[in-house]
Amino acid sequence: MTYQKFEKEIVDTINKNLPKGHQTLIKPVDKNNGVVLHGLIINNGLCNISPTIYLDYYYDEYKKGFDIDYLAKQIITQYQKFALEEDFDITVFTDYEKCKPNISYKLINYEKNKELLKDVPHIIYLDLAIVFYCLLNTSPSEASSILIRNSHMKHWGVTCDDLFDVASNNTPKLLESDIKNLTDIVKELIEDNPSIDLDSDNMLDTDSSMYVLTNKIKLYGACCILYKNLLEEFASKVGSDLYIIPSSVHEVLLLPNNIEYDRDYLTDLVKEVNSGELSTEDILSDHVYYYSRKDDAITY
Repeated sequence: MTYQKFEKEIVDTINKNLPKGHQTLIKPVDKNNGVVLHGLIINNGLCNISPTIYLDYYYDEYKKGFDIDYLAKQIITQYQKFALEEDFDITVFTDYEKCKPNISYKLINYEKNKELLKDVPHIIYLDLAIVFYCLLNTSPSEASSILIRNSHMKHWGVTCDDLFDVASNNTPKLLESDIKNLTDIVKELIEDNPSIDLDSDNMLDTDSSMYVLTNKIKLYGACCILYKNLLEEFASKVGSDLYIIPSSVHEVLLLPNNIEYDRDYLTDLVKEVNSGELSTEDILSDHVYYYSRKDDAITY
């Protein structure tokens, strides 16, 4: 079934199963790296905002074998989880002083988001762009946010530098960094999933030379490389400069340079993962970065 036919059938099924008074609307939504998704908006007529559910992900599930009725029920359940029964206080976003404590930043690819960045306040950093958003919820399962656009900045009467100063203070507090050895992450994964079978336990006997850096909700955690003193303190702890491997917009890998690495090999590895294993929306960069303790700076 083509996506267009899938969209019609699943929306029809959802409409038949929604309580009276609900309305549905399909709207294209611009996401990271030029990705455009099909957003299903369900309005219950009771409040001024509605959750957006992306049908593209459910189409992928359909292609795996799940039927329309099952997926429609899943979508309705997801909608009911986030639906509000009364108006949302939009001054939380329109009033700068109310929004200010929740303004955070994230990193996205500059070249892949040039069109988006025409409408979004940003600061160019390496081959990336620092952009800003209002964080509405920090629960790992229910994180929600609103991207800050030029129109918002103009309405508030602030500058991009103002946003950066506020976000630099807020983000490390709202979204604390988390650095773990890769071996520890594998151990946690095995503890949570006893059915996982490894060929050998020897790999868990010693720590990996690689570390994963993200934030506490694992959402847009690559920006942790911007946190003040974080890389300096970690590099001092391991006694080495660091290779920074951009595994996605949500996390980076830190590789202490205490043994000889082939920079070209690491770069090819990143490109291979980006092209074959990572969704387009989650790609951060094809470059490997390097943190120098001497310069206290990141280069690529």
